[in-house]
Amino acid sequence: MFQAQRWSRWAAAAGLLSLLACGGGGGSSPSEPGSMPKTVTVQIVDFAFNPKDVTINPGDTVQWVQASMTPTHTVTAENGMFNSGMIFTKPGATFSQTFNGNGITVQYHCNTHWHTNGMQGAVSVGDGAPKPGPGY
Repeated sequence: MFQAQRWSRWAAAAGLLSLLACGGGGGSSPSEPGSMPKTVTVQIVDFAFNPKDVTINPGDTVQWVQASMTPTHTVTAENGMFNSGMIFTKPGATFSQTFNGNGITVQYHCNTHWHTNGMQGAVSVGDGAPKPGPGY
């Protein structure tokens, strides 16, 4: 009986350690407290953001990266929340924005190529975030 109890305790401890090692299993969701902030990358390729729309958790960061030779891009929020300025002048240039709100969608565009090429995108933050508006 004593050996069976010891084996049970050892098995329980091993199970707990494996659960802790993998972060508790399951994925994170915008409403899951304690999830670690992440960085999501959006590439600027010629006259488009790729991916065009992203959904993130509150506290996550979006990093835009110039991935082509087409220069003079901006990342400019429709609501004035952020504006990169003309920093995308060569491949590898980056701009980052952390989003702490919840249930919001921030639409953005490139000031230089928005009207001529439709260069725009959206960041949705949290479970209840509305879809981007018409035309986005």
